[in-house]
Amino acid sequence: MNSMTPQVAAAEFRLVIAMSDLVDWPADDEEPKSNHARLQAVFDALGAPISVAPLVAAYFNDTARAGRGDVHVFEFDPNGIDILAIDTFNDPTDQLDLIELFVRCADHKAPQVSECVWKYFNGCTVQIYASQQAVCSRLRDVLDSDQFPRPIGGGRFLQRQIRHAAVQPFAPADGFAAR
Repeated sequence: MNSMTPQVAAAEFRLVIAMSDLVDWPADDEEPKSNHARLQAVFDALGAPISVAPLVAAYFNDTARAGRGDVHVFEFDPNGIDILAIDTFNDPTDQLDLIELFVRCADHKAPQVSECVWKYFNGCTVQIYASQQAVCSRLRDVLDSDQFPRPIGGGRFLQRQIRHAAVQPFAPADGFAAR
């Protein structure tokens, strides 16, 4: 590579994985209590005090989730640069409980976050899609609060964008209340 060619730090990631890959599951079929260890490494690289275990538990406890699902945006950076978002829409034909996980980080964090994201994705039991880009248009869509609520699933459901301050615990009633 030419040393004069500038490199753009790719700081936006999009993964399509199974919801169950977000957490470590206890052996006794209890609800998850902790983030998956490799996902926790991503959060640590971001400096993100996030626990997705309550979100995952609420998702799997919602027996009417087919054809529904909101976008959860976790904000933990006062500058609004570092962000995590999870699109939990569950297609009625989806038997893998696929979700989209998005990560955006400041350029100076990109090398470490990138390494952690790829280690996490490579360890997932369900690996559908992964990308690392300077600009992820799909991430821009899920972060645009002007697009919510929006009809999805053939217009039968209005998807919400739910913003969480990452330092506060996830409240299941905020994301998976009966509709």
